[in-house]
Amino acid sequence: MKNQQHLKQIPYGISNFEDFQVKNLYYVDKTRYIENIEEKGSYIFFIRPRRFGKSLFLSILESYYDLAREDRFDEIFNGTYIQQNPTKEKNKYLVLKLNFSMVEPNVAKIEESFHSHIRNAANFFVNKYGKSLDVDIETAKKDFASANSAATLMDTFINYFKEKEQRLYVIIDEYDNFANTILSTMGEMEYRKITHDDGFLRSFFNVIKGGTTGSGAPISRLFMTGVSPITLDDVTSGFNIATNISLDSDINEMLGFNRGEVETMIEYYRQTGKIRHSTPELLELMSYWYNHYRFSMDAQQEVFNSVLVLYFLNEYLKNSRVPQTLIDRNVRIDYQKLRYLIIIDQKGAAAPQTNGNFSRLKEIIENKSVHSTIEAGFPIAEIINPENFVSLLYYFGLLTIVGSDEENKAILSIPNETVNRLYFDYIKETYAETGIFSLDIVKYSKRMKEMAFDGKWQPLVEYLSERMAASMGLRDLITGEKSIQAFLNVYLGLSNLYLIHSEKEINKGFADIVMEPFLLQYPAIKYAYLVEIKYLNAASGKTKKTLPPGLDDRIKKLREEAESQLKRYSLDEKFQKTIGQTTLMKLVLVFCGHRLVYNGEV
Repeated sequence: MKNQQHLKQIPYGISNFEDFQVKNLYYVDKTRYIENIEEKGSYIFFIRPRRFGKSLFLSILESYYDLAREDRFDEIFNGTYIQQNPTKEKNKYLVLKLNFSMVEPNVAKIEESFHSHIRNAANFFVNKYGKSLDVDIETAKKDFASANSAATLMDTFINYFKEKEQRLYVIIDEYDNFANTILSTMGEMEYRKITHDDGFLRSFFNVIKGGTTGSGAPISRLFMTGVSPITLDDVTSGFNIATNISLDSDINEMLGFNRGEVETMIEYYRQTGKIRHSTPELLELMSYWYNHYRFSMDAQQEVFNSVLVLYFLNEYLKNSRVPQTLIDRNVRIDYQKLRYLIIIDQKGAAAPQTNGNFSRLKEIIENKSVHSTIEAGFPIAEIINPENFVSLLYYFGLLTIVGSDEENKAILSIPNETVNRLYFDYIKETYAETGIFSLDIVKYSKRMKEMAFDGKWQPLVEYLSERMAASMGLRDLITGEKSIQAFLNVYLGLSNLYLIHSEKEINKGFADIVMEPFLLQYPAIKYAYLVEIKYLNAASGKTKKTLPPGLDDRIKKLREEAESQLKRYSLDEKFQKTIGQTTLMKLVLVFCGHRLVYNGEV
């Protein structure tokens, strides 16, 4: 083991760029993108999924453009691209930094909290720059304190600097954070109160817009980030002064890590002596769970979620093993964030009901991809529009671009296993909340454990099929083999013991469901599974006991067809390597509608 005294620490959870030098943190250099941003315009709007490194990048911009940090430029940016290639605008601005994630989303307190946040930011600004601008600091603070709203306060602030020589660079982090929380927890009516008409958020953005226009406008540059364009469209009618650069191909890798950057990082931390898996093993595992994001139709390179990569390595190095939980709990998009998109609470109804968006979500899981335009902006009133809903899933990071079709529409698919598991959670929770389907998780977990370690697959299959048969709500949702396949993906995927692959290409065919044991995390698993599903129209019969004449022959024919497919798939050498020394079980399941009418082992 090499001397670790100067080994850089993993910067998991760090979003202050200055800490990287002071605390000797590992940094993947993204400063070269500062040049790109300057060329794109003065007022920039940029969308990326939650927990994707936006706050750290804004901290880089703040440090780079801040007039007060000019004497420390080489210290802060030591070893970076921009240190050797600075632009003319380096350290030329007074920087006003706002972070709306700090605003209290409680409806009763939200306006007061927002006002307080703007006042604190204004006070910090005048404390920092007031003397150099010949501004009476105490008078300015009194003027800010007397403002009766955040919009009035910001207008007062802007007027202070209209005639000054130095210009303002306004940075707004998570501009839509508290508005989205209000929307998802309190509903559209409360959301509209703050974003429409004379709502305080709309009024505030009108003032910001005013500060960018006219002679002597003090706001020369603005960079604003969030996770969707909805709030911006609602509060500013599209905020037409801003250039939305979210889909530009030249900044596809501005956030996130490419494959080479992740590989270099793994190799660097081998110096700890704590990495016992090979680099290709870890790279493949992290790629499966965290990779495959593309943020432009023309981008060639895929990127990893950088925060999840750092989480993985940070957890791995604690005990020299793959983390027990591969999805950082902080990165999970709260189920409630999507609830308002897919569930309608109807007065007088026994339970909440799903809307058309839920069907769209289910189709995406069944078909593995969707063709759609990516809308640059749309108001909340139009979220039920299918292409707006798909666009929102893309902005949230729940879909990614994999190509384009003949109509030049984006082909979007689920990027990785982390997002796949999130979808499983959404479907499961929606089924449970709307009374469509639910499981006893204790029973489920016991039967899954028996399946993995004892080869007893019948108890789990029978339990799932019994629950399916008892669910009246599933009848209209199960429309074919893909529906059954998607349903089983969700409920088999609730366990961490297996990696569930649907329509996996094996030996010149596509296996319906592959249950690959997660051996890097659970090396004691003894059984792997190949599952082939066959489907009969629900009208063919209700249960196995009441099958009409001739249906037994049809089931036999389907069973024989499935057995032949499974035997061919099982001979695939590459697949055999992925399941290691485990015993492979080959299962045939035949469904008639949402009822299981045959199950057997080859």
